[in-house]
Amino acid sequence: MLLTNGRIHTMDAAASVVDSLVIRDGRVAFAGPRGDINPDPRETTLDLGGRTVVPGLVDGHGHLMLLAKARLELDLAPARSEEEIAGLVGAAAARLRPGEWIAGRGWDQTRWPGQRFPARGSLDRAAPGHPVALVRVDGHATWASSAALARADITRATADPPGGRVEKDPRGEPTGLLIDLAQDLIRSLVPPPSEERFDEAVEAVIAECLAKGLTGVHEPGLDLPALASYTRLVGRGRFPLRVFAALSGKKAWGEYRERGAPESIGDGRLTVGAVKLWLDGALGSRGAALHAPYCDDPANTGLVLVPPEEVGRITREATGRGFQVWVHAIGDRANTLVLDAFEKVLAAGAPRPRLRVEHAQILAPADIPRFARLGVVPSMQPTHCTSDMRWAESRLGPERLEGAYAWRSVLDSGAYIAGGSDFPVEDANPFHGIYAAVTRRPREGGDPGWHPRQRMTREEAVRSFTTWNARSVGREADQGSLEPGRRADLVVLSDDVFTCAEEKIAGITPVSTMVDGEIVAGANGGMHQSKT
Repeated sequence: MLLTNGRIHTMDAAASVVDSLVIRDGRVAFAGPRGDINPDPRETTLDLGGRTVVPGLVDGHGHLMLLAKARLELDLAPARSEEEIAGLVGAAAARLRPGEWIAGRGWDQTRWPGQRFPARGSLDRAAPGHPVALVRVDGHATWASSAALARADITRATADPPGGRVEKDPRGEPTGLLIDLAQDLIRSLVPPPSEERFDEAVEAVIAECLAKGLTGVHEPGLDLPALASYTRLVGRGRFPLRVFAALSGKKAWGEYRERGAPESIGDGRLTVGAVKLWLDGALGSRGAALHAPYCDDPANTGLVLVPPEEVGRITREATGRGFQVWVHAIGDRANTLVLDAFEKVLAAGAPRPRLRVEHAQILAPADIPRFARLGVVPSMQPTHCTSDMRWAESRLGPERLEGAYAWRSVLDSGAYIAGGSDFPVEDANPFHGIYAAVTRRPREGGDPGWHPRQRMTREEAVRSFTTWNARSVGREADQGSLEPGRRADLVVLSDDVFTCAEEKIAGITPVSTMVDGEIVAGANGGMHQSKT
């Protein structure tokens, strides 16, 4: 195929913009001026009509598995109160047989009046006799009914597990709120969907991602059942996305540790090449590990979910077999601990695959230059900043905000950023992330001017979703740019992300999305197609 008459941002080192691109065998064969092309009469020509093209956008931290599961559960994200969610649960209970589980995801108490965490009483009244387990938007807390607590044998005598917290009221009774690893007490009891239903949900969310301009996802924390689903869909030719996965859990890592090497399935459509660890919880549920207590919870410094020594051990084990290690770290203490663990492993002469810190959300000033010095990749999600800015200062206070969502400081230190969204915590739309990175403003409402000195340039923001994401998983010679020899993953846009008015960035839509030179979303978007 020949794509011509466009503004094609190749995202090569010189940030070249050309008017034509030739695709052969799923890869870019030529990028340059139309006059330098000797047309092949067998090739199809797609007239871009002056539209902008960028390399395929990749979400550097997106949970395809969780997004698919969420499609099969109650969607709680739109709810604006505990009572509204109780109403949704009651409606679901009316459709079910007595005693059946009710699962849901997406509640966020910071959007409710009073911002108080919920309790089991409202669920008990809405669905008496039904076990209910509702996961918070960030995945780091579960709100459970009394029936669910009973099935898990959670009582006033239940102690907090390592890395978790069973919230209790002043009388010592469980409130129904389980933080971080305490969720494991219930999680395994919730019945999983059938393979058929889950496969259908995966296909549906892949189509959503492609329509938003994503051609790839780095998925942190993939379990074996989800991996089996992806593999089935790849085998059926029904996986038109590129996923680089980090394994979750001891069982998944145990299986691949015995295999001894990363795996590529379906000509690069699915790569299992990393291991995911969680060092702390999340800021919204006050589980992020901080050096000093929370300003709005002075007795709490957060949770450490895995000992730093274990991070070091698994890093040595995984890197020795060619796997990357990605570690979730949100709080400043968690980031210090993971960088310390990585530094010890690297100092001992371990192989140097690209180690990643997922989120790197709150950083102590002394830790910011360590990413570049150690060669560790900060994988950061710009829309977390614009979602959290409403309440982050109440958690952290003004001083710690200097190291919060500190993209400019990280970039100026010499590191690069892998950009993502953390969907389904945030929307998977990459243009929302690019807009947040460039403006540090919410998409709706006024501009609070939230620490604007930490903004990225437009080129940096786009690179964080293209070339830098490819580099973060060692794929920079194969993906991320539209240079000859690279895979022909690209997106035709409704507007030029580099030159449009700043306020229009978030509203850019894909006209057409291509993976391996095949149109997988948007058809030809009304562009003229003909034989050369």
